[in-house]
Amino acid sequence: MRIIDWNICYSGDIEKKIEYLKTFLTDESIVIMQEVRLYAYEYIKKMLQGKYNLVYSLDYRKPSKYDSEARRLGILIVVSNKFLIKESGVVERSLFPDRTAFASIEANGKIIKVLAAHSLTGCAYYRAKSIQFDSLSEFIDDYCPDIVGIDANEPRIDHYDVKQMDFYSNGYGAETFFNKMIDIGLVDSYVKHKGVCIYEQGSPLAKSYNVRTKGAVRYDFLFVRESYKINSCSYYYDDATKAGSDHAIIISDIEV
Repeated sequence: MRIIDWNICYSGDIEKKIEYLKTFLTDESIVIMQEVRLYAYEYIKKMLQGKYNLVYSLDYRKPSKYDSEARRLGILIVVSNKFLIKESGVVERSLFPDRTAFASIEANGKIIKVLAAHSLTGCAYYRAKSIQFDSLSEFIDDYCPDIVGIDANEPRIDHYDVKQMDFYSNGYGAETFFNKMIDIGLVDSYVKHKGVCIYEQGSPLAKSYNVRTKGAVRYDFLFVRESYKINSCSYYYDDATKAGSDHAIIISDIEV
């Protein structure tokens, strides 16, 4: 089974991005996408019609006429039609439910619970970012997902041991969230597959985004159930940004 996580970026050529994405798709794929505007969703639905089923956050939390553009950056979960979506929705108790989506998927006789999310940015939302993470922690404590894909806009300092990550000081929400994923039995797919056990102070383990004032960071993560066998996991930054995004795409092949 192939799991893909990608913040496609709300601007730019959606056709070019989806052509790039399609080079990675298999007939047993689950894709998590952030910053999916309505026009992008409609295009993706047209391009993948008949082969994939879609869970789109803005179908559950529709923007009102008073909402800013910040409330129109949807989350999309793309599921091979070889699998069956049993349940789906958004995290209703979060501040921005439109930046969340979940799906319980029956795949090869097993139920796989997926959570997709996009954090708020601390520079724009300050305390709200931490509160959003608190609501996500509450959700995963109850839902116990098997796969979590997130653009976290965190951490400040990356580490192969979540408990040694350093987070921005706008509350404890991000720290709580990352630690909660470990507590429920999830692992960082990249760290586990690569067997990362060496840390270079101030350097991300992989480049997933470039902050103008900070440089390379790893803000995008794919966590999976510890019992899953991870056959591969890679971040592709250069090619993904050439395709029109500003984030790396994460590709991971797993056995459940």
